Amino acid sequence: MTEPLRTPVARAVSELEWFDRLRAGDAQAFEALFRAYVEPLCAFADSYVDAPATAEEIVQDLFAKLWEQRERVARPQSVRAYLYAATRNRALNEMRRRRNTLAFVRRALRLDAARDDLPRPVTPEADLHAGEFAQAVARAVAELPRRCRETFTLTRDQGLSYAEAAAVLRISPKTVEIHVGRALALLREKLAPWLRP
Repeated sequence: MTEPLRTPVARAVSELEWFDRLRAGDAQAFEALFRAYVEPLCAFADSYVDAPATAEEIVQDLFAKLWEQRERVARPQSVRAYLYAATRNRALNEMRRRRNTLAFVRRALRLDAARDDLPRPVTPEADLHAGEFAQAVARAVAELPRRCRETFTLTRDQGLSYAEAAAVLRISPKTVEIHVGRALALLREKLAPWLRP
């Protein structure tokens, strides 16, 4: 089963067989797919995120979810295309999450204006302040009511649209909008000491 496949057609047929066996709970088939794709998928993810450790996490998480949800995953026409598309989507989500987090922190700290006033290089106190603020943000998000936290995380951290988050949570887009609005209001209240000029 693990010997090299000589033609692309033979490889595709074998991978579909592995996938079918994986869906039936065959751990050896799962391992065969993992071993065949872990390195190229990590390199592919790294081409997006430019962070080898993050790329590995993306691919490991993809395979973990594939195993956990194996009974619900539809059989793809091409296992290779499926794995690369899933990796790409996860890498893009990670890039959006980074951008959203950075934008939120920049807005919250008003970094652009503050940097003009900071002595060069940035002082350890300013660096400590930024780290403390990041912890305060994480705590504030963790303390949100469950639905507010879920909608905030999906739309802000994962970059999903309100419609996509609604589909994930099985609620209406308007309800997502309400929960996100409430989350932002609660975060502004909890982070008020940090956001004062």
